[in-house]
Amino acid sequence: MDQSQSRTIRYAVAGLCVLALLMLFGWFVLRELPPSSEPPPVGAVTALPRARNVDPLFTPDDEAPHETLTNQVAGSETANTNAAAIYRQAFAIFDTLSQTQKDLVANWRTNVDSLVEAELCEKIQPICDLLHQAAAVSNCDWGLEQPITGNTLLPYLSLCRNLTRAAVWSVAHCRTDDPSAAVDDLMASSRLGQNVSSPPMLIGHLVDLAIQGMVIDSVTEHASTLVGAGDARLVELLNNANYDDGLRHAFELEADMMTREVDRLAALPTEEMKRQLEGIESFANNPSRFQSLEPAQIIADMRQVAELRGQYVQALGLPEADYHNWLTSLDEAGKANPFVELFVEPLESAVIRTQAMTVRSAMAAAGLAVMQGGPDALQSHPDPSTGQPFTYAQTADGFELQSSFQFQEKPVKLSFK
Repeated sequence: MDQSQSRTIRYAVAGLCVLALLMLFGWFVLRELPPSSEPPPVGAVTALPRARNVDPLFTPDDEAPHETLTNQVAGSETANTNAAAIYRQAFAIFDTLSQTQKDLVANWRTNVDSLVEAELCEKIQPICDLLHQAAAVSNCDWGLEQPITGNTLLPYLSLCRNLTRAAVWSVAHCRTDDPSAAVDDLMASSRLGQNVSSPPMLIGHLVDLAIQGMVIDSVTEHASTLVGAGDARLVELLNNANYDDGLRHAFELEADMMTREVDRLAALPTEEMKRQLEGIESFANNPSRFQSLEPAQIIADMRQVAELRGQYVQALGLPEADYHNWLTSLDEAGKANPFVELFVEPLESAVIRTQAMTVRSAMAAAGLAVMQGGPDALQSHPDPSTGQPFTYAQTADGFELQSSFQFQEKPVKLSFK
């Protein structure tokens, strides 16, 4: 076997291993979402109750694939026409913060000394200004290699989460007397999340959900102040959120990536292919299942996985009963195909989280409406999981809305102040 062929083998199998890693690493991005307020269904009201209790997989930030600023879009000519170039300017500013300041920004609910607060507000103001500037630009090109594969570096994911943390910290500490500017910060943060999910990698979609979750948490915490701005942009944003499309596009791209990787593997010498695939076993619940597979069966099983990933997109549009029947057939396929548990079954957690965010967005919009018109406004802002009004309860400092949708056996709820 020549050196070039050996390198090709390593790249192809490494791509599949990275796909498995991304499935595991992807769930860490949603850690900002408290368990009691995580996301529900995609699409029609009848689609929401589909969620089964699938435990999400989390990975600490320091174990996630960290970003290296490669493939940057350079040149001053792109500064005003490519949002990614503007975001990179903001990344550089955030990097100048001290570790203590970064730790403060990581938790906007922490009370800080007034002098420390003023200094940090001054330092993150340029970051927020750049977010506003980027939000006005329609194009966002991260300069990723094409075609996108399991080895494609995504050098911006956690960096964009840092920018969102800075923006919501600004809302909590720097915009207390300027609700209109607070709305600007939140709108720009939401736009950042949308840009993170393009191109539609699944992990990018999950980061988008995490960013939108931070925006919603900030909205509920400062609802009375934000409503006082008389600005309808947040309500419009929350009402028009469509996380379903992002999930579908991500599933489509993931299926295409898997197909390309399997095609590469199928063209390689079988013994070397199987040797390289040994790395995937460590991510399986039952590694011994892989050890007895013949090379031809490995390729056949992986092709089935690629097909199932593609079918998942269509399955999301099925009626409720048909969708559950399809999930049952998926479970049956997993009994015969060990790759299903690594590359297909984890997708259901992404479905559930996307569904949960649909409910949270609708609930946040309903809460703002209640702030303006009282509990009667809930009649015009129904729970997408039932078509009925959210449950309303008065609290010591505001009110709480609750959905009948369950996430990890807990009802989705939001508290408004």
